[in-house]
Amino acid sequence: MNFKRILVAINPSPLTSTVFEQALNLAQKEQANLMILYCLVNIAGLEFPIESGTMFGLYPTYPGFSQFGGETLQTQTQQATDWLQTRYQQAIALNIPTEYQHQFGDPGVTICDTAKQWDASLIILGRHDQGAIAEFFTGSVSNHVVHHATCSVLVVKNDESINK
Repeated sequence: MNFKRILVAINPSPLTSTVFEQALNLAQKEQANLMILYCLVNIAGLEFPIESGTMFGLYPTYPGFSQFGGETLQTQTQQATDWLQTRYQQAIALNIPTEYQHQFGDPGVTICDTAKQWDASLIILGRHDQGAIAEFFTGSVSNHVVHHATCSVLVVKNDESINK
């Protein structure tokens, strides 16, 4: 296949390195443009059942990056921008034409909408195997993207779920 516009959806999780490396390798191989996307979830606008998932620890948290902590929206936005700029610099160093953005909203919907607007030919994202209860409350971003994207999707699974 010939992918000329690759959107990589990342979040600050242990799987991000693997997902981002896949995107960099494929963008180099295909001589493609790269869009790095991160979705910030605005929990203030979520309905109660989803918000309750955050209270019971159903959304993952990662050291050094607390999306659902007590930080202000401005702090979260600046943290996301700094985090994305680091990945942007990695891609630029490899001579990959790259841009990045962060958006607020439901990650699955936002990824699909951004890919369509940017005219992506491929979306790359990771799949975190959450428990059945967590997936019931939060849904699966990768499942949503696979079923609603208007382009091809590459889902990278974490090594732990591959070895089960």
